[in-house]
Formats: sequence, structure tokens, C-alpha cells
Amino acid sequence: MTVREYLDIGLRILKNNQYQRKRVSRSSSVYSLLGNDLKRLCTIPTIVLALTNENKRDILQMGMSSEQLKAVFESEDLIILDGLQRTYTLRDVRNELTHGLIPDVGPNIFLNHSLRVEVYCGLSKTGILYRMLTLNTGQTPMSRRHEIEILYSGYRQRNIDGISFNTQAAPENEPGIDVYDFDNAIEGFNSFLDSDESPMDRFDILNVIQRMEKVTEDDYRMDLFEHYIKLYNQFAHHIDKQTNHWELSFEEKKDLGSIYAKSIPSFFNKAQTMSAFGAALGKILWDKSDRGFGNMIDRVQSVRFNEAPRHSMLDLLRVLKEVREGAKKIGVSQRLYLKCFFLNLLTEESVTYLAFERSMEKANKDYEHATNIQPRQESLFD
Repeated sequence: MTVREYLDIGLRILKNNQYQRKRVSRSSSVYSLLGNDLKRLCTIPTIVLALTNENKRDILQMGMSSEQLKAVFESEDLIILDGLQRTYTLRDVRNELTHGLIPDVGPNIFLNHSLRVEVYCGLSKTGILYRMLTLNTGQTPMSRRHEIEILYSGYRQRNIDGISFNTQAAPENEPGIDVYDFDNAIEGFNSFLDSDESPMDRFDILNVIQRMEKVTEDDYRMDLFEHYIKLYNQFAHHIDKQTNHWELSFEEKKDLGSIYAKSIPSFFNKAQTMSAFGAALGKILWDKSDRGFGNMIDRVQSVRFNEAPRHSMLDLLRVLKEVREGAKKIGVSQRLYLKCFFLNLLTEESVTYLAFERSMEKANKDYEHATNIQPRQESLFD
């Protein structure tokens, strides 16, 4: 179709895809170059649209009339699957030409230039998400955080006892207790499912899609997520109350230098904390083939401090600073230490069960042991 025909469609459906990112700044060198290429009538990559109504899977047929095709492109179910930034850039170039801002280039020549547009029909939600991620290989790909938020978007829409989530596209409130960065919460949940505190990577994200194909399993996982995040939030509230809403003083910040967290809310909203807690919880529950959360609520609300909570929290930050200073990968090492800490704190058989300070001391030894005897990783070239 021509640029004119595409813009009549593309600008109408710009906001139809709730999973899309915001616009990337035009000042970006990539899109500045794209704009210049468009003015020279260069060929650009195919723009991909999709019809999201699964009942319209067979709506496109060979030999359709122009009126029938027009009706397809006027559908309210049409979204931009890949090409949002190109659409914005096409619009900008058209506006510059229309207002005579580009000498020696006529707007009609540009608007009559041809583009290639593909249309996927009748995609399920999972199919849309899968293609968004696999098509996302351009000059400015989505952040890993945004990919996570897209895949688990259904989880965020649940009403979970006053808990809310911030996303990259729409940060609403200051993160902390009751308000978590959504991607951090999902990383913690993924760590819970796998009993592994490691950060999610692109391979993990794409694997999630296969799981989402099974509706009943996805519903079950949604229920698990709700139980997980409610338990985590109750734990955060308990520690916040026990520490009398602890936060670092100005002098303490100066003394620590690099700070893992400045307060209880910031501590519990860290990806490392959420993943470590999730991994420890997973190990405790899965090892016993007990998927019930009931007694875990009693455990997290029974954690006690044997010393002044303020001093204990400072000690924990100092340990995390030492871990940071001795780590090759800071986030990975902090996750491992905190997993050791939560395991000692919440495992009934642990000699430091529910004792905050003793669990820290035991975690120091466990972390040192784990980092000193890590098994050699097999190389793909061995």
C-alpha cells in the first residue's frame, strides 16, 4: 500500500495495542536516520499488523475486492504488532513535507511511495505476545522489564488485597510496601516456581509463552502468584512494624557509601530481595511437596529480632555491601546471600529458625561455602 493509505490506518490504531511501548525520542540517531531515509524514498522493513479477534482467522482471502480489503483495515480489532516507531516517523516526515519544511521534496511523491504491510489474522493473546517478542529485534528493542510486563500483564489486572504494581509504561506510585515494581514481583514469582534466585533472561521469557498456551495451567499460576505476593507483602509489613518503619539516617548513608536500600519499603521492592525470598520459599515448599501457604503466613509473622532492629538492619546492609565489593556479578551474589538468609530464617528445621540476627550469621557461612565450592560450569566447547 502507499504511505498515504498506511497512515490513514496506522494513525487510527496507534493506541490499540496496550502492550506497546511509548514512543522512542525522535532525537535518537536511529530514528533521525530513518526519517532521512524516508525522505529519499528508501525501502524500509515490513510493518506488521494483526487482527486480534480469533473469529477472523480466515477473513483474508485471495481475490478480495478493494472494498472488502478496506473493511478489514477499518476493523476495530486491528493493532500494530511491529512498526510503531516507524509509524511515528512516517507521520513526522509527512508533517514536515506538508508544511514545506523540507525543500525540493514534494509531499505527494512521498505519500504515493509504496510500503510493504503484513497482516496476521485471528491471533490469540498468546500469539500476539509471542510475535511481539520474536519480532522485537530492531535497533531499539524492548527492555527485558517491558517484555516481562507484557507476558504477565493478566496477573497485574487482578485485585490482590490492596497491592498495586508499577510498570515501565505507567509508574503510578512510589514503590514500596503494597506498591511493587511489577517486573520485580514477577522475577520473585519466577524464582519461587523454579526455586532459583537467578535473574530472568530472554530464554526464560520466551519459555513462558509455551506455558501460557495451557489456559488451566495459567489460571493455576495466577492463583499461585496471588498467594506468593500476598505472603511477601505480609512479611514486608511485619518487618516494617517490628523495625518501627526503619530508614537510614543521613549520617548512616554517609557511613555506608553504596547503599542496598535506604528503608524497609525500598529493601522489599528490590529485585534481589524478591527473587531471593521467592527462591527460598520455593525450596521450602516444593521440597516438602507442600504447596500450601497457610503455615507460611504464621512463620513470616513470627520472625523476631533479638537485638535492636535498627542495628540489625544496619548490619544486614553492611553484609550486603561486603557481598557487593567481593562480587563479580553484584545482583547475582546479593540474591544468593539473601536466599541463604531467608532459608535459615524460614525453614522449620533450621537452628536459626525465625531469629533474624542468627539467620544473618548462618547465612554468612552458607554464602561463603556456596561461593567457594561452586561446581565448574561445563563449556559448550569442552
